[in-house]
Amino acid sequence: MVYFYSDYLQMEYYSAQRVLISQWYASCNSLQYRNALIKFLRLTRDLGIKYAVNDQRLLPSLSEDDLNWTLDVYLRSFCEAPLQRFAIVNPFDAEASRQTKSILHNKHHQVPFETHIFEDLTSAYDWLLNGNAK
Repeated sequence: MVYFYSDYLQMEYYSAQRVLISQWYASCNSLQYRNALIKFLRLTRDLGIKYAVNDQRLLPSLSEDDLNWTLDVYLRSFCEAPLQRFAIVNPFDAEASRQTKSILHNKHHQVPFETHIFEDLTSAYDWLLNGNAK
């Protein structure tokens, strides 16, 4: 079931597997970015989602303000999500990829569930359900 759709992002939930897939399609403004992350958190809590993929291949690098907000505000709430495993499909943009790694490996807010970065969506989805990263 699609829970959110726009020209820059789609969030789709597969209830049988309890997997939420977020796929970024384009850049967006700061408000849209922040609202999308908040919506993601609400869905994980409201639906009790255990597994999620964030496909960031087409997501460009974040502005300094959005990166700081993600690290200082969002990450605190993200660490409280009911997730057991969270997979990221690595952005094509080199700076966005570096930012993603800095967010996941932040020493101030350590993510308490399993995370892994993949190069493709199929591998990420398989890992969520089977736990075998390649």
